[in-house]
This record gives sequence, structure tokens and C-alpha cells, in this order.
Amino acid sequence: MPKPRLLIADDHEMVSQGLKALLGDTYNIVGAVRDGREVIDAVGRYRPDVLLLDLSLPNRTGIDLIPEIRALHESTRILVVTMHVDAVLAGLAMRLGAHGFVPKDSGVQELNEAIAEVLAGRTYVSPRIPIHTHKGSWGGTHMGFGQLTPRQQAIVRLTGRGRNSEEIAEAIGISVHTVHFHRRNIRRVLGLHSEAEFMRYALMVQLSAEAGGSGSS
Repeated sequence: MPKPRLLIADDHEMVSQGLKALLGDTYNIVGAVRDGREVIDAVGRYRPDVLLLDLSLPNRTGIDLIPEIRALHESTRILVVTMHVDAVLAGLAMRLGAHGFVPKDSGVQELNEAIAEVLAGRTYVSPRIPIHTHKGSWGGTHMGFGQLTPRQQAIVRLTGRGRNSEEIAEAIGISVHTVHFHRRNIRRVLGLHSEAEFMRYALMVQLSAEAGGSGSS
């Protein structure tokens, strides 16, 4: 029986090599990509059974990619492998269509369990992901939302609603390049150090808006 095919999408070479070492005896590692812009093409080329997807990829984030991968390559199961042990990001990833969510420091036993679960058509979220999120402390104004320009605020809100860069660009009438430019500036203004932190922030603003908080439109 052929080994299940795995594709790795992670921008850190050491992580990719570590995953290959941990999983190479059990699975057929068909490739590894480091740039978010390469993921869609790689999934189409390699047709993996499971994609091990980092959230913090350069140029396009894992969160940004999940809905597109699901739409274009429905048979590929998506297992998020991330350094962010975060219930909000896990919930967002699963809502957008990921099949599993595990921390990067998971041992080989948990990784194998997660892969087996998603291959079997089930979902898997690591038991180490906290169940509760303290969203009350993430009101938009208190976290610097008011420092952003109206266009930047719109980008944050749309991101929090699960829109990808292309959808945001179309919604507010700017280019995808300009969306990415604004996202970098938003991160700088708010002191967010990664795209994953930006995604978490955007979702918290949206959750605050839905609860009637200061991030509402």
C-alpha cells in the first residue's frame, strides 16, 4: 500500500527538515515550500493527501491560503502546524476550512495522530490548545484600533471576517499589493511582529464588534 503523500509549507528550513526526519519513514514527503505564493501551485503539482501548513508564511499567510486550497483542491487535507498555541487562531483556521491544528513543538506521536485523524476524514485540534479566549481585554480602541486610518480599520475588519487579500482588495477598490502594504503598516503601528499576530488581532476586533465592543462598524 503506498504511503500517504505529505507536502510541507513552512518558511523555516530547520522546521521542514525536522518534519521530514520525524515523518519520512511513515509518509511520502513529496515536497516543501517556504513562500506563501508557492503553496497553491505546489498543492496542484504534488497532489498531497495532507498539507502541513504554517500560518506565518511570507507574502501569503496560511490563514489567507486555507479557503483557496479548499476551493481548488478539495481532496487535500489541511493540517495547520504552527508556533501559535492559540484558541482564536485555531478556531479561525478550522472555520475557514482547515482539518486540523497542532503546535510546532508537538512530538511525533501527536503529529502522527493528527495526520491519521485528518486522513480518516475527521478533524483534530491539539488538546494543548486552550479552550477559552479572554476576548474582553481585546477591545479595538484599547489595542490601538483608533490609531489606524479608516482604510486600515476596514482592512482589519474584513480580515477578521475571514476575507483574504484578493477579496479585501476588491471590496475596497485597491490592489492586492496595496492591501499587503497597509497590512505591513498596521503591524508596525500596532507593534505586531508577525502576520499570525495580525490575524489574531483582526479576529479579536471582529469578535469585539459582534459583541457590541469598540471595534464595531
